[in-house]
Amino acid sequence: MKSIVILTALPLEQDAIVSKLSGVDIYEHPESRTQYKIGYCLSKGSRLKIVVGRSNQTNVNAAIETERMIQHFDPSHILFVGVAGGLKDVTIGDIVIGADVYGYERAKVTNEFLSRPKFAFSSYDLEMKAVDFSNSLEWKTKSVSIANQKFQKQVEVFSGTIASGEKVIASTESDLFKFIKSHISHALAVEMEGLGFLEACRHYPSIKSLIIRGISDLVDGKNIADKDGSQQYAANNAAEFLFGLLDYLDLNQEMKPPSMRQKLFEIVTKLYPEGLKDKGLWLRAGGDLSVVHLNTTGKAQWIEALRLIENGGGGDIDFETLIREMKIDYPKNESWKLM
Repeated sequence: MKSIVILTALPLEQDAIVSKLSGVDIYEHPESRTQYKIGYCLSKGSRLKIVVGRSNQTNVNAAIETERMIQHFDPSHILFVGVAGGLKDVTIGDIVIGADVYGYERAKVTNEFLSRPKFAFSSYDLEMKAVDFSNSLEWKTKSVSIANQKFQKQVEVFSGTIASGEKVIASTESDLFKFIKSHISHALAVEMEGLGFLEACRHYPSIKSLIIRGISDLVDGKNIADKDGSQQYAANNAAEFLFGLLDYLDLNQEMKPPSMRQKLFEIVTKLYPEGLKDKGLWLRAGGDLSVVHLNTTGKAQWIEALRLIENGGGGDIDFETLIREMKIDYPKNESWKLM
């Protein structure tokens, strides 16, 4: 099978991943001279090839490195794994599965800050399988054994929104923290790479993508937590969850071919993350907006809309007209080879 690519931002995050691999070698990109670490792990008794890269911090760097690794290694799955600051419900050492990312810094600035957020989504089925794994006996047992009593008794897992920007936030009294809590009150964590990572992945819907974050601080007291080893602890917990998930997925087994609706869902949620109105796609393809609930997330809109099409509803629209309009917007997208 194809390789699995793991991307991190910090050296300690990369070290946490590589420490759980066997047969690790250094590989140098022939053009950029970027160095990667390639090793193997076991999944259901078979070996998986794992390529581990590092982007450094910021969404721009993450996007560039994600694109480079996708182009060079052509993976079946790509995951961003590392640490993040906790915003809501979580404690140090917990895991956040990034179902979606909210890019909070995009805006128009006049005499006030007019937010124009950017959204991106992990692969829906991979996120759901990660949630299933978090509820499994295997993870429940592991979550107790890896817990550091200095921080917690058991590593909890949450799935939800991650806020992503270009700044390290180290105080709950800062204007930026207050802005995030006011505009993205549902966000579980905050970091600096997830939006760039998923934006690059958006153009390759056939490649499964996911963000896994270990909580290393709760914004206030960040420096103290770092000195207590919270970053290494959170990075190791994220790595433990990652490799447990890879084993849980049983990637070496042949999977049932996805239906047309499942294929389209992976593509459309990445190319049109804001929902049916994104680029006017639904109307252009003959769809009727009045028969779909629009007061939900883009992902939820597409779930409902594609089921409507599959059942013969939605207006004068079918899978063929939808794909036709998508090809007009993205004529060179690699996903069309799979349809």
